[in-house]
Amino acid sequence: MERTLYLIRHGDTEGTLRGLFYGSTDLPLDDSAYPTIEKKRTAGDYPERGDQLVFTSGMLRTEQTLEAIYGTTEHEIIRDLREIELGIFEMKTAEEVMQDPYGKAWLTGEAEGMNFPGGDRTETFTERVGRGLAVLRHRLEASDVIAVLHGGVIFTIMMMLFPGEKENAWEWTPEPAGGYRVLFRDGEPTEYTRI
Repeated sequence: MERTLYLIRHGDTEGTLRGLFYGSTDLPLDDSAYPTIEKKRTAGDYPERGDQLVFTSGMLRTEQTLEAIYGTTEHEIIRDLREIELGIFEMKTAEEVMQDPYGKAWLTGEAEGMNFPGGDRTETFTERVGRGLAVLRHRLEASDVIAVLHGGVIFTIMMMLFPGEKENAWEWTPEPAGGYRVLFRDGEPTEYTRI
């Protein structure tokens, strides 16, 4: 049995355009996101809406991206797939994060994991995303799945599905409004292509 999981990252926000680190801040899409999403939609980058099951994280930017692609459509929310909470680094630029000793160690790769003061720890974020991915995989048993999510969530899912394929987790991060098409055979991920 073959099924397809579509992982679509939300479109541009003030945070992506300004190069901010953000996750839990519930930013809306920037007006400039809509032409990009429409261009990708009309080019056929996204799957046609059929009988797939559809999910978002429930955060505003994922809801707006879903609506920009498919209009008002029935979907479910998986809150475990919301973006990471960056604590004291939320809504900060790389330059601002570098001014903090831990932030500098994190950005330069000297600190293990992502343990953000006042925010998520690597373990709790990964466990949360793992629970959300388990829901998606269970739902793939019945239908193809479209999930409109976040960069950090998508790269974590791709690392879980294809462990060891990329040296650096950041390499899995799709561009805003981009993502992955993941083919599953008999319940296991076998290949992927970029959206």
